[in-house]
Parts: sequence; C-alpha cells; structure tokens
Amino acid sequence: MKKITIVLDGVADRPNPALGGRTPLEYAQTPNLDALAAKSEMGLVRTIPPGMEVGSAVGNLSMLGFDPSGYRGRSFIEAAGLGLPINEDDLYVRVNFVTLEGDSLQESQIRSYSAGDISTEQAAPIAEELAANVFEDPFNLIYCGSFRSTLIVKDGRKLYPVELAPAHDIIGQPLGPYLERMKENAPELKELLERAWEQLQNTGTPVNGIWFWGASIVPDIHGDTDGRIALSETLLMDGITKIAGIPNIGTEREGRSYEDFLEEKLRRTLEVLPDYDRLYVHFQETDDQAHELDPVAKARAIEAFDRVFLPRFLQALEGSDYTITLAGDHFTFSDSGAHGGDPVPYIYYDSRSEQSHSRRLTEKEGAATGIYWEAKDLMQRP
Repeated sequence: MKKITIVLDGVADRPNPALGGRTPLEYAQTPNLDALAAKSEMGLVRTIPPGMEVGSAVGNLSMLGFDPSGYRGRSFIEAAGLGLPINEDDLYVRVNFVTLEGDSLQESQIRSYSAGDISTEQAAPIAEELAANVFEDPFNLIYCGSFRSTLIVKDGRKLYPVELAPAHDIIGQPLGPYLERMKENAPELKELLERAWEQLQNTGTPVNGIWFWGASIVPDIHGDTDGRIALSETLLMDGITKIAGIPNIGTEREGRSYEDFLEEKLRRTLEVLPDYDRLYVHFQETDDQAHELDPVAKARAIEAFDRVFLPRFLQALEGSDYTITLAGDHFTFSDSGAHGGDPVPYIYYDSRSEQSHSRRLTEKEGAATGIYWEAKDLMQRP
C-alpha cells in the first residue's frame, strides 16, 4: 500500500479583504480537491510544537513524521542541501537580499524580503562584490541563488543561539528594535549589516540591503526512511532530506510559469510512483505568494495545483490501495507575510474506507469537525 503526503507550504491563512473576507482556501475554486475532501477524514493537525520556531523547517520535519526537537536552526540545513562545507564548530546564518525603505538602515523597513524575487543573473555579481568588499575571515559569504546566500562563521558555534527575526516575518516593521537586539546578541552581524547597506545603495536593482536570520548549528534529525522519496523544490527540503537520508527529486521553479512547473513536477512524481511506497510531495508556491502579500496569487496557486497536478496524480493511483495526507506545514498570512503556528486543516484519505460528507478543505471546516492530531501521530497512521 502506498502512503502519500502532500504539503502545500503555508497554505492555511486568515480571511483577507482582497478575497471578500475569505481565506485563499475558501476563495479558490478547487473541484478536484473538494471531491477528495468529501471522501476523506478532515480536522486539524498541529505541525509546530509549542515553543518551537514557527516555519517550514519545523513544520516539514513534523509532517515527515520526524521529531523536530533536534532542530538547531535553518541555515545549516540549507547549507547541507547545497553541499556547502560542513563543520560542527561553525555557525551558519541565512542571508537574504532585501529591498528596504528609509533614509538610513536604522530608520528602514523591509518592503520585499526577496528583493522582488531577484533573478540569479542579477544577484550573483552583487553577491560576489559583497563577499569581496564586506565579508572577511572568519565570515565567509557563499551565494546560493536568487535572493539567498549563506554566511558561514568559522568557529562560530559558541555564538549559538542567536535571536534573529526572519525577514518575511517583519515586512513593513521598523528595523530599529531588531537592530538593537542584534547589537546585544550579535554585534558583529549588526556591523556587517551596516557595511552591506552602505555597499548596496546603488546596485541598479531592487537590492539595497541584506538581512540575517536562521542562525544554526548541526541538527539532530532522525526518522524512518524505508521506502521513502521526496519531491520538493526548496533548499530547506534539499537539506532536510539529505541529512535524513531520503532521496529527493527537485523541480526548478525560477523563470517559468507555475503551470509549466506543475506539469514537470507531475511527470517526475509519476515516474517514481511505481518504485516507492511512501511519497512526500511538497509545493512551495502558496507560501511564496503569501510572503509577497498577494492573497489572490496564493488562491490561484491553489487552483493551479487542483487543475494541473491533482487529477492526473489521483488517476494514476486508481486501482491501488493508498492513503493521502494533505495539509500545509503552518499558516502564512497574506496580509502580513508572517507565519503562524496554530494547527492547520488537513484531509486524510484512505482508499480502503472512503467517507462521505460535503465539507471542503478550509480552516473553518477543519476546525468544525472537532478532530485533532499531533503531526507525529497523524503521520504514523497505517
């Protein structure tokens, strides 16, 4: 029997005026997902244990059925996914190219956490100049594509933990208070931010600053990997699967339509479907659009998944015994770009025992069932 997990990253949301007071899940037209939900158990699942970092790292570890308590920050995981130099004595920090508004760094706020999702072609030479002119031993800036870089601090493990706010969680907020906290916790990083800001004021691109977050050290990630494969497209998932020892097939999103991306992802998923019993299929677009504060685009991404991927994937499963668990990994709010850690709605479909009801997969209808799971328990169901 096949056991399939589908994660629409950050799909859960709250009502938004741009959608007539509905959430993207409520607003989206999803006939195929609705038909599957009507045959499935529905409820809420907690993907973020209390007190843990609210984000895709913890959420996806939970949905993979792993114990997220061994998580030690995001950037090391992404570095592992890229095959960067790994040393247990070093500190790893995620670096975003950002677009800032304000006359000084202290008075600025983040307008775009990704510098308008800048292309690799534009960003690579900027990163090269930044690495040469601002960062020196023990700081090594390594460019990772698009708006992302990794900062490796040699022998920096002793600095962990470092409290750094994710760029996508503080869009539109004054940076002053966060910089003051950085001055107290990691003054060397604050100085680098200031030097980078001076360097980046005339790039001719949306990049006019950087932001540090996700400071991390070597994690302790363990879980059952037997018969498993993942299909995802983020550095984070590349790293999680590499550390855990799960094969991962990526699909490149940059530079093409989401529909074209989904077509290729579907093809790759169907190619491996006969050879694996446990598939973990992860989609990032819903989270990205929420971080861009675009609830309509988020709803359209849900509709594209429903239209392009889901029906042919389900058709390929016909005649076999299988389960599908479909959920987000956390909330991502389209009105602020921030993450939320409340339990998210899920559906659990078992081809051996179909249910029959009229509910859709939405935040309200998931809560209305009164059914609740911890992610580790939901993922261990037979």
